[in-house]
Amino acid sequence: MLSVPLQYKSKEDRLPVRGPAVGLLADQEIRLLKGPLFVAEDYELEREVVALSGSRRTESLWVRTSVFAAQSRAPVATMLLNLATIKQSYSRCSQEYDQLYS
Repeated sequence: MLSVPLQYKSKEDRLPVRGPAVGLLADQEIRLLKGPLFVAEDYELEREVVALSGSRRTESLWVRTSVFAAQSRAPVATMLLNLATIKQSYSRCSQEYDQLYS
């Protein structure tokens, strides 16, 4: 259940996204550092891209979300999320690849 609120700010990311394309949740790791998260508590989220990877058929984006207590800025939880996109589902994939590497 933590993945939904930890992804809450993802729409505000200034990452250039092309589409439409089929995206997958490829992997997820959530760590609670100081007990559970509570509904009535305020938290601050920081998101950062920690890796980009790819294979013949997919491209992956690894994003770490860090959760801090709003008052003390003490770390409370982290989430490492691997979001993958199927290359063939993006209609301009081969054209853009050719432009970059030919």
